[in-house]
Amino acid sequence: MWYRIIIATILLGLLSTVTPSYAAPNDESDDDISPAAAKALASHDYEQVALALFSAQTPADIAALTPEFERLQAKKNLATRTFNSQITISDWIYASELAQKITNDQKLSNKMNMDTYLRLKKGDVLLRRTGVLGCKLWVVVPLCQFWAFMYEHSGIYYGKRNQKYNEVYESTSEGGVQFKNINTWSRTNLYVGIHRSAIDVYRIAAVFEQLINKYGYKGQTPYNYNLANKYTDKALYCSQLVWKFYLMLGIDVDSNDPMYAAWLRLMYGTTVGNYVSANAVAPDEVGLTSKLFRVAAGWNN
Repeated sequence: MWYRIIIATILLGLLSTVTPSYAAPNDESDDDISPAAAKALASHDYEQVALALFSAQTPADIAALTPEFERLQAKKNLATRTFNSQITISDWIYASELAQKITNDQKLSNKMNMDTYLRLKKGDVLLRRTGVLGCKLWVVVPLCQFWAFMYEHSGIYYGKRNQKYNEVYESTSEGGVQFKNINTWSRTNLYVGIHRSAIDVYRIAAVFEQLINKYGYKGQTPYNYNLANKYTDKALYCSQLVWKFYLMLGIDVDSNDPMYAAWLRLMYGTTVGNYVSANAVAPDEVGLTSKLFRVAAGWNN
């Protein structure tokens, strides 16, 4: 049932002709936005605004670009009824199968056995979704309403530090790179996926400490609002941190999965979809990698 709701919400939205609700641009904030965002806004061009939004530098960029992006997207949908004449039938097929491939949970009805959290291993990748509608209802992560198909957030399980409680190493818009209590992942109304590598646990532990020394754990590395800049080390978003960790271990967990790319093209057109797929590493792309194996996925009890 949940699977059908999610697919219907996302795919039927492509054909919607209803004008979205959005806040009017705040002219007072124009001075705070980046030159790239200002240039895109002045163009009134859908693709330029979309590319600037997915490459936003700051929250001010996001606040300024989002309403214009939604306005232009609605206008384009209204004019074409379907988003892009170059979209192929295979893109529709891929997108419709995406949720099942990420979770292996056809109806998204699995329940997470809470004992699974007790069996987590250092280096495990955690992925999560808030509620059935996820970011379509709650924007829990900056811009996740635009790029999250299934998962909106990710982190790396660490375990106990200083013999206190189990923690997850992650990056959030509230504090950057940091440790957070595992309890923030085991709350009800969260759908969580747990993925693991076959790498030796001792090597994982050693590289994990290198990762912490490099990026800190008290916000020394700020949050990266630029989804399409996965290569920078100056700021990190959640799945970018996961990706960096596994690169240090010799594994590229950015799957660049064709199903996720197909969904992006359906949502935003060929140019924007391919740009985001190639330059970002979203939680869904980590969830789709063949370099990790799925331990469990389901709703917390």
